[in-house]
Amino acid sequence: AMFQRFPLMLCSALVAGLPQLVLAQSQDSADEIIAAGFSALQTIDRAQSDPSQMESLWTGTSAFVKTKMSKDEFISGIRQARARYGAISLRTWAGVIRIRHGANSDLPEGLYANADFSTRLPSGSVIFEKVTFRFEPNGWQMIGYVPRENQ
Repeated sequence: AMFQRFPLMLCSALVAGLPQLVLAQSQDSADEIIAAGFSALQTIDRAQSDPSQMESLWTGTSAFVKTKMSKDEFISGIRQARARYGAISLRTWAGVIRIRHGANSDLPEGLYANADFSTRLPSGSVIFEKVTFRFEPNGWQMIGYVPRENQ
């Protein structure tokens, strides 16, 4: 089910150091989700040339993710998914959707959000990148990353 695709999807965002996030963490703020998504995507981009960048993503990953896969699976899954597309010319956010998972879900109960980005490659083609977050006591934690060619 859901966890069978996790090696391709999982990663975690570190939103520390983003000056635009001076407001208190709020489960209702789409701006915070978008900013966290941009931050995570920039880290994933940098990791293509500097693999040590992935260490920070693994360190900040939600604990439930770490029970489902090893650090090596996590890092290689994200790097392979992102490496297929190469350089980025322009990335803009396209939307945010919040989802509440109850006790009968494959995922731990709680509030989740998908931030979707439209990404232009130097060739002119466009891909879409979905970044998935879970709202935790310390704010939105990224748990998933899926690049795809169709919206």
